[in-house]
Amino acid sequence: MVFKKIASRLTGLMVVLSLVGMAACAEMPQKTNNTLDADMARMMTWFTGEFDNHEQVWQQEVDGLKEAELHEHIHHIFKPVNAPNIGDTVFFVKQYMDGDYENVYRQRLYKFHKNVEENAIQLTIYSYLDESKYRYGDQTPDMFENISESELKTTAGCEVYWRYNGEYFDGVMKENACFFFSQRSGKKITITDTLRLTDSEIWIGDKAYDEAGNKVFGREVQHKNRKVRYFSGWMGMAKSKVIEGAAEKDWFFDSKLRIHNEGQIVPLKDKAGDNTGYSIQLAQLTYQNTTHPILKLGLIEDATGKTVTYIWSETKTNNLGMNLRWFQAGITAE
Repeated sequence: MVFKKIASRLTGLMVVLSLVGMAACAEMPQKTNNTLDADMARMMTWFTGEFDNHEQVWQQEVDGLKEAELHEHIHHIFKPVNAPNIGDTVFFVKQYMDGDYENVYRQRLYKFHKNVEENAIQLTIYSYLDESKYRYGDQTPDMFENISESELKTTAGCEVYWRYNGEYFDGVMKENACFFFSQRSGKKITITDTLRLTDSEIWIGDKAYDEAGNKVFGREVQHKNRKVRYFSGWMGMAKSKVIEGAAEKDWFFDSKLRIHNEGQIVPLKDKAGDNTGYSIQLAQLTYQNTTHPILKLGLIEDATGKTVTYIWSETKTNNLGMNLRWFQAGITAE
């Protein structure tokens, strides 16, 4: 009789535990979805914008690194676009080199979506069959409203999976999943990519290896890019540096200056649109004798490339100004 009661109680307990387990399993996908919803919202806020590795490039020149170790200077544009035929969350991507908007390094279309099975935000990378058609997609985002997958190509296995660790997002490809066969060498080339995204930086570390494990391209240190801040403002310049008693007609002004804080150089032009022989540069830098970063506004003489003078402030400042009497400028964060 006692054994029957114990067996009955154990059976009842097993039923209860089974029901609890079923309820927990039923709740788990919802919790995962909720977490991925929050991760997606955070990632889209952090990812949207422009990034640049100017300080990394500047620092490696200061350090005198060997040419093989040098990182290229790359500016990244990540702009959300409406492309319903591709997905709900799509970005136009344009990456250009050496501060030259026309020197395109790479342009892509990115699609993000939540992948519950992988517990990650999945990035599918598309390239264009006709890159020239979408070269200025950041300026005319409406052109993506009718784009279809027939105009794009992607490589299965080259998806990137982003996971939030409570501090930043790690982005990785599946091991040995992304590869192609080189037409030049006939070898199988495997690509890896390790990325990090914070609210202010994106680190990119793509590498390629041949079948023997020899590195085809890529560096051990990731490209470290900061999110840029844009400033707009004005400048005034005298036709001659000798301005004592100069009349207003001897000056020209530009009230449409726009410059970002990651090393951008903007040539200064006169009323006719001709170069004045000077440029301004805005850059966030950390000099060698201090660990405190500054925001530097400099005036450059184009003929020599030398900085004539500069002023600096703390990096989060919203206003900067310069007055050399013959040259004046003021900029404000957008």
